[in-house]
Formats: sequence, structure tokens, C-alpha cells
Amino acid sequence: MLKDYQGALKDIDKADFLEPNNAFILQSHGDAKNMLKDYEPTLQDLGNANFLEPNNTFILRIHGDVKRMLEDYQGALEDLNKANVLEPNNAFTLRIRGNVKKILNNYQGALKDLDKADVLAPNNAFTLRLRGNVKKILKDYQGALEDLDKADVDGPNNAFILQIRGEVKRILKDYQGALEDLDKADVLQPNNAFTLQARGNVKRILNDYQGALEDLDKADVLQPNDVFSLQARGDVKRILKDYQGALEDLDKADLLEANNAFTLPTRGKVKRILTNYQGALEDLDKADVLQPNDAFTLRIRGNVKKILKDYQGALEDLDKADVLEPNDAFLLQARADVKRILKDYQGALEDFNKIDVLEPNNAFTLRVRGDVKRMLEDYQGALEDLNKVDVLEPNNAFTLRIRGNVKRILKDYQGALEDLDKADVFGPNNAFTL
Repeated sequence: MLKDYQGALKDIDKADFLEPNNAFILQSHGDAKNMLKDYEPTLQDLGNANFLEPNNTFILRIHGDVKRMLEDYQGALEDLNKANVLEPNNAFTLRIRGNVKKILNNYQGALKDLDKADVLAPNNAFTLRLRGNVKKILKDYQGALEDLDKADVDGPNNAFILQIRGEVKRILKDYQGALEDLDKADVLQPNNAFTLQARGNVKRILNDYQGALEDLDKADVLQPNDVFSLQARGDVKRILKDYQGALEDLDKADLLEANNAFTLPTRGKVKRILTNYQGALEDLDKADVLQPNDAFTLRIRGNVKKILKDYQGALEDLDKADVLEPNDAFLLQARADVKRILKDYQGALEDFNKIDVLEPNNAFTLRVRGDVKRMLEDYQGALEDLNKVDVLEPNNAFTLRIRGNVKRILKDYQGALEDLDKADVFGPNNAFTL
């Protein structure tokens, strides 16, 4: 009880010599060894004690806990079930059995045991820590956070609590709070794959891409071929424009866990950037089946369909994405261009005007909006946009072609000829220019 386990073990060894095959001595012997994490000899002592005194709840409880540590989860469950029948409503039994059920993916069963344990022995850090993790798995994130906050008060500076709470805070979009917890967890328990994975993901969200990459690289060394790490690292590499590296990570993730709703849309975006449009479309179609009405998937797929000249399909996807996540500049650009191609010039202009507010002085927006204004016969407005874009991105053949045509309409023939001559140099043999 005073935690002098080595001293206890010496006394119990003497007692065992004086009075061998005593169930109480053997269970005490096993319990002391258990505290010293010497699990195999513990199991032997408790097995002998159980033989001499079967149906002893203390022995069954400790026996079950040791089997849990030795990853014999079914054996642990059997012992703990017996202990619970012999002595129902014991907080220790319920707590350990809840942990075993969690490991065996029986999350609802685990939650029932842990709820009972919390009533019998409230504010136990182990119970709260474990129940917080189970609630996280069951997507009760607020409930998880409440338990983990209490556990942190009762048992502060516990790396496991900080890891799980950091992940919960990330899900609840408290990214700075998540980073603080994960930084503390990394100090308490350095080089932990889970901590590094979670922190790398948080850094990714906070746009610290180099920091994210460092954490995810370390996590991959410690725990290679982890789907979560590969997914997050693939996305970071995509953002850092290492598209081949991103594709390698996402391909590995897809081999380890096919048809994953995060892997497929991210890989689809990478394939689009690498101009593998059919491959991108296949990934995005699968992602849309697995997780319909996802704004990211619809946005990228709409863009891919535009490139593949499926303009009606592109417009459908981009309209849906705009309802789910309005005012996204990338989406509005793609949709405005699709509307322009489909000759819905007024609709295109509305989208371009929104983009210009969200992201002013964007060369693509100004260039294509200038063309749309030309089609709507707003020639002065078109000229203003095309003059701006020529300063931002000079010598663009498309800009010069359209501006030359606008100047022609406005009877500035000399200016028109200068633009069209330049357009012919930077984009030769274009029928419109000629």
C-alpha cells in the first residue's frame, strides 16, 4: 500500500517459503509482481491462487487485468465477467472490463461499464480518460472533452490524456488548443507516433506545412504504413507542390485501405494537377459515392469535368458545392468560366464580380471577366479589366487578343493592331487573332 513493491515482494517470498500453496500469499505475490509489471510470473501466481481458491473476485479481477496487459483480451473478458457475476458493481472490475471491451471494439458495452464505474467511484482519472476516448470514437466530442478535462485535473500531465484531448480539440476546430496539448504530450512522451500524427495534422490545418511534414515523416519512421499518416502527409506534399511525393503517399494509403473518403478526393486533386484527368475523375466519382455532397469533392470534380468539356456535369457539381460552401474563390472561378463557355454571360459576370471582392486583382478573374464584359457589350468595362491584367501579367496572348478586339470595336485601330501583333508573337497561328 506504501508502494514499496520490492520490499513487499521480499516479505511475501518469505511467507511463501514458510507456508507454500497459500492462496492469499500467491494472490499477494501476483499483485506485487503486477505492480512491478512482471506480467508472466504474475499470471502464473494468480493462476495457482485461482486453482487453490476458485471464484475469488480479487484474483479474477487482477488475473483479468494482467491478461489485458498481455493482450489476451478474450481471456481477460472471461475473468472479468466472472468477477462481475460474483461481485457486481465493483468499480475496478467495470473500469478494466470497459477498457477490454473498447480494445475489442465493443464501444457501447465499454461505455455502459465506464458509466457505471463513474457512478460507483466518481472522478477517477483512469475511468474518465478511458471514457473520454470511447466517447471520441463514438463521436460524442463534447462529452469526450468534458471527461478529458476532468481527467486532466485529477491526473495532470498524462501524455495519453493530452494526446486524445488534442485530437478531440482538433475535431472541434480548436486548433491552437489542440496544438498546446499535443506539444505537452510530445515533451512528456517524445517520439510517440500517435502524437506526431495528430500534431502533424493540426500543423497542416494551421498552414505550418514544413512543421507538419517533419512530424509526419517522424511518425512514418516510428509507425510505417499508417493510413492516417500517409493521407495527411500526402495532402501536405500536395500543398508544398511535391505532387509525385503526394501521389506515392496517397497510393500507399489506398492500397492499405481502399475506398477511403479522404484519400480518394485528395488523390483526385493531385491527379488533376498532374493532368491525369480521367484518373482524377475515377477517384472523385468513387469519393462521391462513399461520401456524397462533400464540397471539396464536388468542387474538384466540377473543375475536372470542365477540363474534360463536360460543361453541364461541371455546372451541376459546382452549383451543389456552392450551396454547401458558398463564396469559395476557386469554385466561383471554375463556375464562372463554365457559364461563359455555355454563353450564360450574365451568370458568369455575377460569379466573377463575387471573386473580385473575395480575391481582388486576380489575373485569371480579370482576364476572363474582361472577355465576358466584351460579350455583354460593356467595352469600357472590358478594357479596364484587360488593362489591369496586362499590368499584373503582361504579354499574355489571350489578354492581348481580347483587348485587341475590344480596341477594334472602340475604333482604336492602332492600339488594336499593336495588341494583336503581340498576341501573334506570344500565341502564334491563332485563328481569332488572325
